[in-house]
Amino acid sequence: MGMSSTTASAIEVLTTPQGIADPYPLYDQLRPSSPVAGYRDWPPGTVPGADEPVTAWALFRYDQVWEAARDSDTFSSRDPLQEASSAPSLMLVNTDPPKHEVERKLVSQAFSPRRVRRLEPWLTDLIPHLLDDLGEGEVDVMSFAAEIPTRAMVRLLGLPEGDHVRFKNWANAFMLSSALTPEERMASNQEMVGAFAARLAEHSSIIAEQGASEDVEDAEDLISALLRAEVDGERLTPEEIVRFCVTLVVAGSETTTFLIGNLLHALASEPEIAARIRADRSTLPAFVEETMRRDGPPQRLFRIATRDVEVGGKLIRAGEWVALFFGSANRDPAVFPNPARLDIDRPNLRRQLSFGHGLHFCLGSSLARLEVTTMLNAVLDRYQRIELSDDPGTKQTASLLTHAYVRLPLRLS
Repeated sequence: MGMSSTTASAIEVLTTPQGIADPYPLYDQLRPSSPVAGYRDWPPGTVPGADEPVTAWALFRYDQVWEAARDSDTFSSRDPLQEASSAPSLMLVNTDPPKHEVERKLVSQAFSPRRVRRLEPWLTDLIPHLLDDLGEGEVDVMSFAAEIPTRAMVRLLGLPEGDHVRFKNWANAFMLSSALTPEERMASNQEMVGAFAARLAEHSSIIAEQGASEDVEDAEDLISALLRAEVDGERLTPEEIVRFCVTLVVAGSETTTFLIGNLLHALASEPEIAARIRADRSTLPAFVEETMRRDGPPQRLFRIATRDVEVGGKLIRAGEWVALFFGSANRDPAVFPNPARLDIDRPNLRRQLSFGHGLHFCLGSSLARLEVTTMLNAVLDRYQRIELSDDPGTKQTASLLTHAYVRLPLRLS
């Protein structure tokens, strides 16, 4: 069964720079034929140029993506390519049950809602200072956007203040959104793992001196809390903690940076909605959800079929790669009528899939929501006008992993 030439060309254009910069028209072309065979791309954590791309089935419809994300038995998150690659494998993102549950429980104990909420006063204090540095007039908001999640991560982990600069560079290299040679990418990944291993050793020796009686919630910082976490007599190994720190940096800093950029762009391009939020700040969460639906940075993640499974009348064989296009599901008109419109009154806007769904629902979602809500409040307090400039900015074109600006000049006054 061949596919139409328009489908075949759309799936090829999808991975070109112009397709990455604006995939939505292509999703609209591909959705009726979903799942579509022959999508070739690199999973995150692999190194283009050193690792081969994978050929996958691509799922573009909301119901298909939702179902596949929910069914972790059939669609496994283990990534054999990444396990064989020079890049460190991500924790939780690339693990299946039963290991996933144990890891997730241990990590959740340390990375608790209470620990996240503790960051709020610090963030509320930090962001106005960052806006002072940003200033007024026509400014590129992406430099400001990157400061918030990287500084929050450094604060959370209990690392020295200046580390956020290195965090940003490590995350860019890992997530493929910076143009590096394979050698530079591998070197960056190794440096990141080495740095966390060294920090962990320092923390471990301090805890050994103090004794481990201290409660997880009382631990000063996340690394100490991860060292103390215990579920049914199981603890995280030092290697697992390093992998989780790496995961936090690469999963937490890039996507939240990009989400901040997309939220500020939406605020600038939707003056009526911006006016409503100003008049009633309780509408902020709905604005965040709806922007995540329409412009959520995460576009797709890979899975591997563990058995033969039929999706949309097509047979996906055991061992074949499957790409879940969350970005396309979020704009499926069957679920979200008039999907390109930003509508904060949508009754089902919480069905957006930018944080994933099911077992792998984003562990950092509460941290991301806290960061962006605090940021939006500070921006609205500080500026009376947030407007688009004549310069449309520059979209990220290196990888379909995220839909994002790398440069976004807005007019602030």
